[in-house]
Amino acid sequence: MRKSLKDREGNDFYPVGVNYWPRSTAVEMWARWDPEGVAEDIRGMSSLGLNTVRFFLRTADFADAEGNPRPEALERLDAFLALCRENGLYTLPTFFVGHMSGMNFPIPWEDKGDFYTDPEVLSRSRRFVREIVARYRDERAILGWILSNEITHYAGKRETQVLLGWMREMYRAVREIDPHRPIGPGDGADDLKGNGLGYPEGAMDIKGTRGTMDFVSLHHYYEDRDPLRFSHAPAATVRLCDMGLPVLLEEFGLSTALWSGEAQAAYFRIVLFSTWAAGAAGALAWCWSDFPTADLPPYTHHPFELFFGITRADGSEKPAARELHRFARLMGEVGATGWSPIPPQAAVLVPSIFHVNYPFRSLDRPRLFKALLEAYILARMAGFDVVFIREPALPPENVRLLLIPYGDLLASTWRDLRAWVEAGGVLWAGFSGAVPNLEELFGVRPGRPLCAPAPPQGELCLVETFGDLRAGERIAMPIADTPYLPVIPTKGRVLAVDGAGRPALTIYTVGRGKAFLCPRSLEWLLTHGSEPHHRSSVHRLYRALRAEAGIVPPFEAAQPLLSLSALEDGNGAQLLVAINHSETPLAGEIRCGQPVQQVVDIESEEELEVQKRKFRLSFGPWGVRVLRIEGGKNAHGTL
Repeated sequence: MRKSLKDREGNDFYPVGVNYWPRSTAVEMWARWDPEGVAEDIRGMSSLGLNTVRFFLRTADFADAEGNPRPEALERLDAFLALCRENGLYTLPTFFVGHMSGMNFPIPWEDKGDFYTDPEVLSRSRRFVREIVARYRDERAILGWILSNEITHYAGKRETQVLLGWMREMYRAVREIDPHRPIGPGDGADDLKGNGLGYPEGAMDIKGTRGTMDFVSLHHYYEDRDPLRFSHAPAATVRLCDMGLPVLLEEFGLSTALWSGEAQAAYFRIVLFSTWAAGAAGALAWCWSDFPTADLPPYTHHPFELFFGITRADGSEKPAARELHRFARLMGEVGATGWSPIPPQAAVLVPSIFHVNYPFRSLDRPRLFKALLEAYILARMAGFDVVFIREPALPPENVRLLLIPYGDLLASTWRDLRAWVEAGGVLWAGFSGAVPNLEELFGVRPGRPLCAPAPPQGELCLVETFGDLRAGERIAMPIADTPYLPVIPTKGRVLAVDGAGRPALTIYTVGRGKAFLCPRSLEWLLTHGSEPHHRSSVHRLYRALRAEAGIVPPFEAAQPLLSLSALEDGNGAQLLVAINHSETPLAGEIRCGQPVQQVVDIESEEELEVQKRKFRLSFGPWGVRVLRIEGGKNAHGTL
């Protein structure tokens, strides 16, 4: 089931809204209070059908040096909350706002000691939080509380355990007074994305975040020269950050100082629908308005921050506002929280080194993040969905295929994976570290000669038929320096070779399962250069893996640039979210895994013709369609 936030009455609630600073005053909202301008903004949000606004208690405006709230600021906050309540908007107040839009503003007690650990600093921070929560614990316009705005930009990055300790202190300060509302950290989920300093060895425990947050605060600002990685990244990151709690897309956006208004709108469309289809708990755009405040820091030195709004500085709507309105309307019509992704039968394993600082080990974590994205993208191009699991966890029972794009794992994990494959699993791994049971698991042994350089890989040539790939077919690959292990098959056999005739893909049957090894990670190679998916068809290898694992997707598109996400409501009803991840119009045939009686476009109410378990869809650039599916279901819950 979808992991959701709860409203005041305890009902599942899907926030659709914006982050907010007033159009007229920007970050000086509380110092230069403009009640008429704020009221106009709030009415504008309501008219677009938005239901939630996240706002910021810039700490310098709200507290004195002892952590006591300032009376004048509280009066203005009273007025703001009344406006939101009157216009049907829930709010998410954010407590510690030292950092904002590329600039740090003082927190009044910042010079008293270490912000995360000093007892006196923590005491004043708790006082500030407790006073605010006590005043507003009965306020119906407040959906939940957010502890900070990207606190590490203000107080510095520290090992994950230190940050969690601070979050736990602030979480308790809220929870002691408000036992019901959800609490998020506002940290951007950097540690979950591999952007933090990580856990010390022996301290990693995702369950250790309990008591620090009720939902994940995902801030998604990601740039990539590859359009497919850029387009798939929002949904993939939601999945990557899923640790059993709701994942709120707390911030996302593009600046129209750098992108066209039409590009911003297309991005909103992709982000909103793909993250909902991936299981997100809501989405809040950055931000409500552009600002006419070019002479005001931080905008003087970060001018692109002036143009993230869904409305312009003159109050007119950008195309992105229409996309947010469309999405909000549709979520209301279908009941956003009632639909959950069908559990995928494939998973991507995230190595523990992505989060843990092992002694005398180093890793390019941003590069690994891209390699993990590549596994997600290749799976979607091959017609199936994946979840992410974190080492040392093994796949859940429903997972038949495990993808390891970067095989730098613990010795104990390789041992456990051998047993998993033997029991019937299909394993795909790219080399990047020593495998202690290499021959036992993959049927090969190291064949590295002394001092021989790793050859570049410019192609992969099939020597056996594999799926719909025939012997002799070649797959182009970027040429790049990447971890490489020459291997000599012993019990395994070679499926493909590189341009120098060396094994590039091997297969070995282990018990009832199969293990595939790439002596050089193909996913890691694909992170090199721009637009690799236009030059390489690696997704066809993933499609063959899907067949090896016996995965039959509920829906499949002939066009790999279309992603299809099936959702179910628990009562037999299903929706299909279909997305064109390209800038060109596309039309294609959709094949159904089981008989389908009726397919209806929810927005246009168009009924599509279904013949022999097939129907056709057409899309504009970056187009999205949501379809209602009527048909029988099998024992696995798929059509």
